[in-house]
Amino acid sequence: MNLLSKVLAHYKRIAIFTFCLPICKNGRYGIDNLLAIASRLFNKLLKFVIYRKPLLQNDNILNAKQSNGFTLVELTVTTMVLGIIAAIAAPSILTHLARMEAQRVKHQLESTLSLAKAESYISRQDVLVCLSNDAQQCHRNSDKTLLLFVDKNNNKHFDSQVDTLLTQQSLNLRYSTVKLRVGGRRHYTKFWGDSGRPRGHFGHIKYCPTSSYNKSMYQISFNQSGIVKHKLNVDHPTKCNG
Repeated sequence: MNLLSKVLAHYKRIAIFTFCLPICKNGRYGIDNLLAIASRLFNKLLKFVIYRKPLLQNDNILNAKQSNGFTLVELTVTTMVLGIIAAIAAPSILTHLARMEAQRVKHQLESTLSLAKAESYISRQDVLVCLSNDAQQCHRNSDKTLLLFVDKNNNKHFDSQVDTLLTQQSLNLRYSTVKLRVGGRRHYTKFWGDSGRPRGHFGHIKYCPTSSYNKSMYQISFNQSGIVKHKLNVDHPTKCNG
């Protein structure tokens, strides 16, 4: 501020001299009167400049603040609000995702069993459906992959070098598990080529929730005629603990 005052003081002398010189030559005003008028005008101008400087500084600070993004307080409040919204919405979102998974798995199981029935009848070959964790060995408690294949060597497992793979579907379960339950504690069900029916190998596949927000529980059954049905737990107790 002191430096500004000194600079303006020099400009004050120059301005007064420049302002007064032409008028003094014409003789209309005395030099003293003109100097007094010019001094008053310049003082008012100086006060205006000094008054405007803090306002300009505040504007610069505000502009710099706006260009630098959020302050720590703004960021903290925004994070808290987003956290609250996420905490409120999370249960509904998870429930919806679990419901979508249940519908997806239902369609996968129904389509695979229907394809097994049709393929065995059309090709006149025995077709096996099983669950597997490694896409090779079938196991009644596996739940990673759903296999549908022609078991040419009749060993009840899929051998990529011998058997014909018809379809392989990853179940990608996050909120549940599935269990194949067939008579005689078999780990597969066979659709016979002479009839397209799971003769002596009929049963069901249970869909069982593993999370508290998954309310779906059902079984996909297939009877001796090869008819595939979706049965809800309220009508046909799934007994997922078994």
